[in-house]
Amino acid sequence: MQIDDSTNFLKNLSEPSTWNETTDESFSYKPAEEPIKLQTLEGGLPPWVSGNNFPKQYDLVRRPPLVENLFRRGEMTILNSASKLGKTWWMMNLATSLAEGIPFIGLETLKSKVIYLDLELNQADAMDRLWSIALASGLKEPPKDLYLWSLRKHCYDLDVIIETLNNRIDEIGDVGAIICEPLYMFGNSENFDENASSSMLHLLTNLEKISLKTDASLFLTHHYRKGKMGSEDHIDRGAGSGVTARMMDCIISLSHHQIENHAIFEMTSRSQKPIRPFVIKMNPPVITVAENADPTAYRRYGGSRTEEVTDERVLELIPFDSALTKQEWYSRARTQGVSESNFNTHFNSLRSNNQVLKVNRKTDGQTAYRRNNQ
Repeated sequence: MQIDDSTNFLKNLSEPSTWNETTDESFSYKPAEEPIKLQTLEGGLPPWVSGNNFPKQYDLVRRPPLVENLFRRGEMTILNSASKLGKTWWMMNLATSLAEGIPFIGLETLKSKVIYLDLELNQADAMDRLWSIALASGLKEPPKDLYLWSLRKHCYDLDVIIETLNNRIDEIGDVGAIICEPLYMFGNSENFDENASSSMLHLLTNLEKISLKTDASLFLTHHYRKGKMGSEDHIDRGAGSGVTARMMDCIISLSHHQIENHAIFEMTSRSQKPIRPFVIKMNPPVITVAENADPTAYRRYGGSRTEEVTDERVLELIPFDSALTKQEWYSRARTQGVSESNFNTHFNSLRSNNQVLKVNRKTDGQTAYRRNNQ
């Protein structure tokens, strides 16, 4: 994978030893040979640095990418999602991919040790899901570098969890990612309120301190607020205090798509280049990308999942003075939330009622269908 870093590219280009035709396209990260070490003052805080003492731009120590084009190590990410859409499956897929160093939704990953702190599922259920993901991914067993910590019915007290995690993390070593989900379960903890900025700040700052021990990435899951979603940006859909949006380095949203069991993926990052929304097939155990689905086809909140499917609605998908193959026609219907069996029902009805004509398309000779305008 090529890392977008024009300054390092120019420095590399200026060195004659690099003038050859062989390039390494693998997903790798090499920090500077001599990282800049800033002295610390009393209290553990770094000093200020005058601009003329900044290291050269190409000598700055860059954060290594954890997932290609999505996440970097040491950053804090939150996944907001509608209820029961599959955010736990999404995070478990991410955890498995990172711990094994295999692609995640088609993107390369940096093999890392992962702590998965689960407050929602019973341990056996969580293990069953992780087994299913591992086997469906072609693995013989869940990765050894994936550490599941199931706390359902055991502990929800934030201070106890933080203290224990702080004591245990040294046993594992170089932890690359800590996944904690879901945030709402901390509501069982005394004095925690997801709507209170002070509570959320206490939670996030303490979790961040733990991740700093090994410069681990921190991943959290949260739910959308209740009620209809309007035209607001996806970063504002999370429930509770706005601290969860303001403090994050990266915000991900999974929203219902018009196609059943599909979700629209949106991401906003503080430091990464913006990416275009895309659609994910939420068909556990393995989460994959729906290559041809329309990322703008949201399911409207507060209403029915899809409009009533009629012959007329399906017929309208064929443009006037055009002809579509059956597959092209169905592809258009699918983006409107029409199932294959439902499409076939209306397809047969339209043909029997002579509302469409079967033709040989002049452009490519394929069998196609057009409206009968008579």
